[in-house]
Amino acid sequence: MRCSVCHQDYKQSDIIDNYFVKDTTEASSTSHEKAAQVCTSCEDNAGTIGFCVECGEWLCKTCVEAHQRVKITKDHKIRTKEDADADSESVGPGQRPVFCPIHKQEPLKLFCETCDTLTCRDCQLLEHKEHRYQFLEEAFQNQKGIIETSVAKLQEKKNYVHYSVSQVQSRLKELNETHRKVEHEIKIAVFTLINEINKKGKALLQQLEVREY
Repeated sequence: MRCSVCHQDYKQSDIIDNYFVKDTTEASSTSHEKAAQVCTSCEDNAGTIGFCVECGEWLCKTCVEAHQRVKITKDHKIRTKEDADADSESVGPGQRPVFCPIHKQEPLKLFCETCDTLTCRDCQLLEHKEHRYQFLEEAFQNQKGIIETSVAKLQEKKNYVHYSVSQVQSRLKELNETHRKVEHEIKIAVFTLINEINKKGKALLQQLEVREY
């Protein structure tokens, strides 16, 4: 198969879903869907009253209270449902949480290193159990570093290729100049030889005429 944009060949197995692009097309939701938003922190399917900014999760009343009691999450910023809905209208699609295509209420906030794919909490506990994983922000920073390193190496190679091309062009120019110089010297040598042959021929003819007389 061949990409119609960059014309590179690829295999069907190389194709993966771009959840961020899918999210931009599915970002707009109705007020009914917003009202039906259920808690993503527990399994009670309870209606939500707030959104934890740090965890990226919708929370029901019970989970909000638990969030504010537990030491590790008590300092998290909890937005009311109304404020969170208003913010979702004002931010761009790329800033919205991207939800798992399998576990619809779970945001994709983990990166499975073993499978090289984005996962949600449930995916990591079930299908990707015991796989190595990172939180999305950590994975982003790591991948950013890898990409920047790769770009720097490519830039070095690009500079070397440009230098090599410059050297080759310089050598070709020298060869062309040498070719023209040698061609000119050959023509002069041929012209000189022809003149010498003509002179020698005339001299021999003159000697022949003198002997006849």
